[in-house]
Amino acid sequence: MKKINIAVDGPAGSGKSATMKIVAEKLNYHFFDTGLMYRAYTWFCNQKKLDFNNDKLLVNSLKDFDFKINQDQVLVNGVDVSKELSSNDIIKNINKITVNPEIRRWMVQEQRNLSQGKGFVVVGRDIGSVVLKDAELKIYLDCSVESRAMRRFKQNEEQKITPNILEDIRQAIENRDKSDMQRSEGPLIKTDDAILIDNSDLTINEAVELILKEVSKKIN
Repeated sequence: MKKINIAVDGPAGSGKSATMKIVAEKLNYHFFDTGLMYRAYTWFCNQKKLDFNNDKLLVNSLKDFDFKINQDQVLVNGVDVSKELSSNDIIKNINKITVNPEIRRWMVQEQRNLSQGKGFVVVGRDIGSVVLKDAELKIYLDCSVESRAMRRFKQNEEQKITPNILEDIRQAIENRDKSDMQRSEGPLIKTDDAILIDNSDLTINEAVELILKEVSKKIN
């Protein structure tokens, strides 16, 4: 069967990873969440106690950063950091990483290297517009701020992440949206050729079925 590449963009917490991971499994495609790279590098900078206001230091430290995905594990310099990437420390500081043009260019090149060929589901903020501009199917997965905040709140409860204050989460999501949409390098946009899916009131299975129908149209 013919394989295609699927580029998925959308704001933080819109369900991109949870939804598209299932899509990838059903299609037997490779799944790649590019946001994990930015989260992992934020974790790395936190561990090194770097000054997040020192752009030059943040860029220079990329040479010491090694990122790998091994099934469900995210490895930074050989250390499994999978369970630490949703912490409030990451959410608080990740904007300083994602808005840095030099870091984004480095990340984009690495993301392209990791998704060469066909049969990839790649999710992020600038996939359809920058990373995989030639993807056969582009999707913009949207979701209301309120729905995203509640999902993150429940996720934090399940993972026993503290502090866990709904209003703080909502504010952090709004700040992240503003940062993602206004940055100069790789801003979050819906490309003209992307299909808009609002999953604010959809279950994951409903969103998956909608997307699989779009995939079927492209393959057939």
